[in-house]
Amino acid sequence: MLKAYISPLGIGFGHASRCVSLAKRLDKEGFRIFFSAYGDAIEYIQRTMPEADLIKGGEEIIWKQKPNGQPDIKKTLSSLSDFRKFIEHLRKEKENIEYISPDIVISDSRASTLMASQYLGVSSVVILNQPKLLLSPLFYKAIPINRNLGDISIAIKIFEKLVNSAITRFWGLAYASIIADFPPNDSISRFHTSDLPKPLNDRVVFSGPLIQPKCKQYEPENIILVMISGPKRERESLAESILDLAKNIPPDLEDYRFIISLGDPRKNGVLKLSGNVTVYSWLPDKWEYLSRAKVVVSRAGHTTISEALVCGKPLLLIPVPGQTEKIENAKSVQDMGLGILLEQSSIKTDFFKAIRSFHSKFLRKTTHFRKKYENWNFIDRAIGVIEGIIY
Repeated sequence: MLKAYISPLGIGFGHASRCVSLAKRLDKEGFRIFFSAYGDAIEYIQRTMPEADLIKGGEEIIWKQKPNGQPDIKKTLSSLSDFRKFIEHLRKEKENIEYISPDIVISDSRASTLMASQYLGVSSVVILNQPKLLLSPLFYKAIPINRNLGDISIAIKIFEKLVNSAITRFWGLAYASIIADFPPNDSISRFHTSDLPKPLNDRVVFSGPLIQPKCKQYEPENIILVMISGPKRERESLAESILDLAKNIPPDLEDYRFIISLGDPRKNGVLKLSGNVTVYSWLPDKWEYLSRAKVVVSRAGHTTISEALVCGKPLLLIPVPGQTEKIENAKSVQDMGLGILLEQSSIKTDFFKAIRSFHSKFLRKTTHFRKKYENWNFIDRAIGVIEGIIY
């Protein structure tokens, strides 16, 4: 029996979610699945694929955050504890891969797994949607406003270029790189997946998002589906604002149903705030609600955006301040005419205004997008890459 060792990044549930989709397909192909997980990924895998062998290893590694979920660049750079955790992850990954002796190692954006597999000479695939990093906005926010930005700006750009040169070449060490995004021109992570260096670009395959859509072709109903995802602090800061707004739905929107998912798989609670507002800890039938919704509200996480778009749903995206990956995701969706970007600082004043602004043009564009990719089998495209390496 072939063995697949799958190691998703443990921040939030998006990486674990797409790895579980891939693992279920590999399981049907006869593979024995081993997961290496930490942080949020552990609970997700236990809930959605309990039959897989799960190795719990390493403490959670995540950038330092402010109360509103915004990355704290100063505290992140000054923290030595995360470096020690990474070294421990690297040690554990080496031991695990050596012991299991898998036929293929699949690293979803996890550097320690890729490094360990390369050291041991085991065939590897890396799954990415953010091969490059956008660092400059974070550094500018960390600089006192009275400083002269001339020379500092040049230094930051040079530093960002050097970091990305090193990172992208590092990802290129894998036998193949699966970009879990729609192809160029339709890519959600277009900033992060463009202009890649040749060593990485030569090994890149755009598989599309690693999801298995279960959309049903209903006529859109007056449902606003709020899917809050991401690390705990990012979820909580948005949930607080949304739940506060939901207590006072404007009269002209009272014929809408607001379905709110707090994105916590550890709980199964449901709360009826009013006749037209229902709050779930974890959405019980995601694809049913996605199929019926008129608009999807999210944090601009890559997986949630992908799920909404393959169902043809416009998006209202509220990225975390300073979270450059999600801000760029939201900008891409807005630029393609598939949704609206709303700043977190404007939720109180502009949330309902934004909901009212979704007109038929958005639905036409998202419907066209859905039809464009409805015959793509995203998982099979990725499986083809993986099996091509093994055989």
